[in-house]
Amino acid sequence: MDRPAMASVFRMRHAPATVSGVRSTGQGQADPIIRVNSLGDAIRFVANAYPNYDISAVAITCGDPSIPRLGSLEVKAVWREYGERLTQE
Repeated sequence: MDRPAMASVFRMRHAPATVSGVRSTGQGQADPIIRVNSLGDAIRFVANAYPNYDISAVAITCGDPSIPRLGSLEVKAVWREYGERLTQE
């Protein structure tokens, strides 16, 4: 993910988002139902999910069509660039 794309994600950090594809790593545990308030919250959750969850198939989607679906590599890149600023005003 290039810097302009990451900047777009940062600008949209307060937009509603959904997280799917997160799997539990514990034996006998159900896969989690993730409820987040915003794109920034979704990115923070996924960035901090390891080792409790398998995020290899994660997908974060946002209501804005200009923001592509974010997989685990994109989430890690955006989190490295912006960190906690994604969840702040």
